[in-house]
Amino acid sequence: MDIRVATLCDFAQVREGLLFVSSAGITRVYRESFPAPIGVMLALVLEMSPVEAGISNKIKVRVEDADGLKLVEILGEMQVKLGSGHDPGEMVHVPFVADFRNMKLPNPGRYQVAICPEVEEANPVALGFRAAVRNPA
Repeated sequence: MDIRVATLCDFAQVREGLLFVSSAGITRVYRESFPAPIGVMLALVLEMSPVEAGISNKIKVRVEDADGLKLVEILGEMQVKLGSGHDPGEMVHVPFVADFRNMKLPNPGRYQVAICPEVEEANPVALGFRAAVRNPA
């Protein structure tokens, strides 16, 4: 299983095997004060072989602070039922969404969302972002 698309966004959903993403590429979140909701979602497209897609696959996603302290963790599991629309041996793209919008960030600073396919801890894909206090206009 490989990660082909990974982005932080305002909103994402999966419909009929398609990934819908709104306002992607978030690297900054500005809040009036802290603690504050993170307000973002994670949108992924995972690529699997037909054999991988037909079995249960696990993924671990966690939000960490700059020191690597885990703030929240989501464990996901997916299995795809392949229909007649796939050619033999064709790679399968599987959309996946994790909703962190209500998770609280304790302080301003650097954070990251670490994505571990197959729940492997080695070499997770990480999307970094900064939380900051919004400056009054």
